[in-house]
Amino acid sequence: MMRFYPGCTLSSSAKPYKRSLEWVWQRLEIELEELPGWTCCGATSAHALHRDLAYALPARNLAIAQELGDDLLVACSACYSRLKITQKALENAQICERISRTIERPLDGRVQIKNVLEVLSEQMPRIQKEKTKALEGLKVACYYGCLATRIPRVAGFDDRENPTLMERLVSAAGATALDWPMKTSCCGASFSVINEAIALTMCSQILEMARRCGADLIVTSCPFCQYNLDWAQWMRARADGHGLNIPVLFITQLVGLALGGNERELMLEANLTPQSPFLKRRECSPPTSGEGVGERSL
Repeated sequence: MMRFYPGCTLSSSAKPYKRSLEWVWQRLEIELEELPGWTCCGATSAHALHRDLAYALPARNLAIAQELGDDLLVACSACYSRLKITQKALENAQICERISRTIERPLDGRVQIKNVLEVLSEQMPRIQKEKTKALEGLKVACYYGCLATRIPRVAGFDDRENPTLMERLVSAAGATALDWPMKTSCCGASFSVINEAIALTMCSQILEMARRCGADLIVTSCPFCQYNLDWAQWMRARADGHGLNIPVLFITQLVGLALGGNERELMLEANLTPQSPFLKRRECSPPTSGEGVGERSL
């Protein structure tokens, strides 16, 4: 059994992420249940306002998972970061005691916090074997954003500056993962709310580089990144009528498509950037034997 911490974003603006994740987990027969009574982890502002509050908010969710005795699956990069940072801080006995008193729950640090990419990577042989659509010929730019692999003072699940788990997943799904230089660049995160101009500039640089590298689409595991890159294209198209039209999918949507999911099941219609060109290219022949991770183009 694995407990799923959706966080606020997957319960609101990133519902396609939650829907596609649940579809993929069901398809792969991984037992998954939402963490009961979960609450906001405090991303993105609590750590800038009050240190103990920034620890207490994630710690409450860790305590619930601890009581249930299950691993905790986290999809949102910001949530994953806050939970891992808090777990690291709780190794300090004084901090742990203080936060435990605050949330009125015991804490022992035993919960295994797993990023969605970690768990999917464990299923790569099945994804490669059981895909029903090869996604052949699709060139994919994998975008991690600046947070998922760069948590301060915490050992990551992949290389900090040159992660490759998502590329291997894309290859297992039958597409071609591109080698490109901006996969860990920042998209601006919450600047899209407080300073649109800055966020648009940062996102435009990422999107333009993906276009120059020949990407048919971008995949990400971060809901902030997906929203910003999708939103930036919509804003550009509204301003001058010339959006880049590069679909930005969650990694679970791409894997879901390879495993036979349809547009409705994976909520592709909820994305802002038009999906039609990508979906037409997806109508390819069934996968051929032997293709997959070994054919990754980097």
